[in-house]
Amino acid sequence: IMKFLLAAINAKYIHSNLGIYSLKAYGKKHVPELCIEIGEYTINHQMDQILRDIYVKQPDAVGFSCYIWNITYVKELIRDLKKVLPQIDIWLGGPEVSYCAGQLLKEEKNITGIMCGEGEHTFSLLLKAYKQMEERGKGALKEKDSFSQIPGLVYRGPEGNIIENHPGPLL
Repeated sequence: IMKFLLAAINAKYIHSNLGIYSLKAYGKKHVPELCIEIGEYTINHQMDQILRDIYVKQPDAVGFSCYIWNITYVKELIRDLKKVLPQIDIWLGGPEVSYCAGQLLKEEKNITGIMCGEGEHTFSLLLKAYKQMEERGKGALKEKDSFSQIPGLVYRGPEGNIIENHPGPLL
């Protein structure tokens, strides 16, 4: 079963990222058969500790919630994450990446794609695409053309080109 990890790196331990919980709830409602896990950390965690935790979870894909206080940390983390889990798909979302998605994909080669705008509907469609790829076989997990009809996605296509889908609907 395909596993998607939603990761948040919060500013403080007492903060919680409601966005990833909302994504998980919406995703589970629309694609209940996939495994969606949550990983919450803070910018005070050691990078190795977060990498180890993600590695132990062994997700097929991870989505990071990006804000002004964690974007530098997330960028550094995904570079190392791709070294320990080279097959992982890395997705970003949140206010800090939605407005510059294409440029960020050009700069950061390890990012599979970015969910722009409100993420719930986009995330549920992304999960459905992964489910369909999974049903076609393990090799199909890299068929990025399955993302072409998902509104709100900016992603790296099969040839490495950056594809920007139309914006998603407001919920």
